[in-house]
Amino acid sequence: MRMISGSKFISSKDGKNPKKKGDVHVKHGQTFVIAHGSCQFVTDLVSNCFHIANKIKGFINPIDLLKHCLHAVNIGDNGFILLRNEEILYESPVQQHTYKTPYQLGAANDSPEEIKLTELEPGDIIIAGSAGLFNNLFTHEIKDLVIKEIRKDPAPSPDMIAAEIAKNAIERSIDQCRFTPYSKAAWQAGKRHKGGKMGDVTAIFAFILP
Repeated sequence: MRMISGSKFISSKDGKNPKKKGDVHVKHGQTFVIAHGSCQFVTDLVSNCFHIANKIKGFINPIDLLKHCLHAVNIGDNGFILLRNEEILYESPVQQHTYKTPYQLGAANDSPEEIKLTELEPGDIIIAGSAGLFNNLFTHEIKDLVIKEIRKDPAPSPDMIAAEIAKNAIERSIDQCRFTPYSKAAWQAGKRHKGGKMGDVTAIFAFILP
């Protein structure tokens, strides 16, 4: 089997304040990485992932198709979901200490979660994204959006679907009336917040082929 993927990044800053933290993502073959942080640190982190992967036999990349299984390493509030037969087969849990305090690389006791899922099948779909995606769209909304796009075009462009997912997330982030994952988390923490949360949005759509 093989994986084809597309991606879309939308900046909440529109190119302003480039030194501030932001999303960085890289796709290479059967692997992709999404990270958020200071631009230089994240760029170096992503580059080192691929450098090590190419040097060490058997290294498990952050998201890698190996022997037809999905391998993932995830930390913090980025995440991914796996769809099969139009249903959510798996969604990665959010790793955070408290509300608005996600796990971070470099923190004393914060460790990534390594995930090895069951064997993938042709037709499986992986949607991965930064916090900007999962703060603003519930996983069932992402699923419904993807199904809608695929029903319109059974052979869709991965880049076009990723762009549609990201566009919906960024629109929701500025909607101050809708109930979102971020407003739900605030309510559960005893805080008051309406609508979405503005931030960079990265979306990756991957389709598993025979």
